[in-house]
Order: sequence, then structure tokens, then C-alpha cells
Amino acid sequence: MRKLFLHILFFALFNANSGIAAQNDIIAKLDAYRVPYESFMLSLNLTSFKDGKVDETARFDVYFDGDARSLVIAKEYSTKDMKILYVDENMWVHLPNTHRPIRITPIQRLMGEAANGDVARISYGQDYSVETIGDTVIDGTSCSILKLLAQKKSATYHKIILYAQKKDYKPIQAEYYLISGKHFKSAYFERYEMVQGEPVLTKLTIQDQIRKNRKTTFEYFNIKKKKMPAKYFNKNYIVHLKGL
Repeated sequence: MRKLFLHILFFALFNANSGIAAQNDIIAKLDAYRVPYESFMLSLNLTSFKDGKVDETARFDVYFDGDARSLVIAKEYSTKDMKILYVDENMWVHLPNTHRPIRITPIQRLMGEAANGDVARISYGQDYSVETIGDTVIDGTSCSILKLLAQKKSATYHKIILYAQKKDYKPIQAEYYLISGKHFKSAYFERYEMVQGEPVLTKLTIQDQIRKNRKTTFEYFNIKKKKMPAKYFNKNYIVHLKGL
């Protein structure tokens, strides 16, 4: 009896570990399309549309340092030189000519349908667990249906239903849900370009599911490996940060 119990326990642990390894592999493949390097920068054009017409535009430079730190600097925006800092699940905004940063949350609106977290957090790996819940076909492409559940309070969305190409897990589209269960936004991954020989997302559109006449496009460019000094990710230092 004891030997049977040990066999059952072994297979249970083996299957659990295999399941975790499979989840980690899927998350890594999803992230590879948005995170080409451990530390890097990119520029981002945001264009917000209302009733099919351009409503707002903005441009940001974003610096990523691993999965836990990012710095967003407004280059063309209603508040030019505004900075958003994300460090270890905490997020702050610093406005020009103010003395200290103010705590904010990833879900808060930045511009149009773009939330702070949509710009400062592009990796799924540190914020979500993943589970395959089915298959479907989108525009003739076989896709896996993935359920991503937030594992941290700092995650931008409580749940994401993501549709990815079955053969390589390239994201095609996604649905973003609030903790209430409301379908808040939909995302469409529209363009990939080669960066250092690998496909990387360069255009994304987020459609508001509550105000159907509103959407915002994200266009990523100038993607390159870049390691920034640690002090640039210190909330007390960003008050003095200039020249980026």
C-alpha cells in the first residue's frame, strides 16, 4: 500500500512539474514577441481615434530593465517630459516642475484606450499564469485559446483571454477583463517586424468594449538593446533626471 501511495505521489508531482514547465514555455514564447532583450529601449507612437477620426497623439520613449523595472518618458504629449516609473510592482508618475513623484496604478488611463500598464508593462511572465483552454480558427489561422490570470495586484488586467497561433504562439488578438468580470477592451496584434533576426510586435490596436467608437493604436519603433544605470529606476532620482 505504501509503495502504491509513493507511486501515485511521484506521478502527481511529475505531472504538476510538467504542467508548470509547459506553462513557463508558453509564457516565454508569448513574451519573446514583445521583449527582444533583457534590457532595452523603444519608442512608441500612440494615436487615439474617436468615431474613426484622430482624437489625440503622443510619443514616448520607454526603457526596460529586466521584468521588474521600466521608465517611460513623454516626448510629445499634453504633459511633455512627464515620467512614469515602474519598480517591483510599484508605479509612480513625475510631472515637470514638481518636487516628488505620485503613486499611480497600471490600470489608470494614460491616453485614449492606453492604460499606464499597457505602456510600462509589456511582459506577461511576471504578472500572469497561463492555461490553454481550447482551440479556434481566426481568419484561417489555427489558434490556441489561452487564459492568463493575474498573479499580482500590479497586473494591469485581472484576466486576459489571448488567441495565439498554434504553431508558434504568436499573439493574434486578446480580450482584457476587469476583476468584476467585465470585458473591458480588446487588443489586435497587427504587425510584426524582424529585430535581430526575430519577429517582434511593432503595431497593436486596443479597442474599447464599453465605448465602441474609440480605439488606440500603439506603434513601436527604434527597438534596441540598451542598459541604463540603476539610478534611473530610483523614484527619488527621476525628479532630477534630464537629457533622455
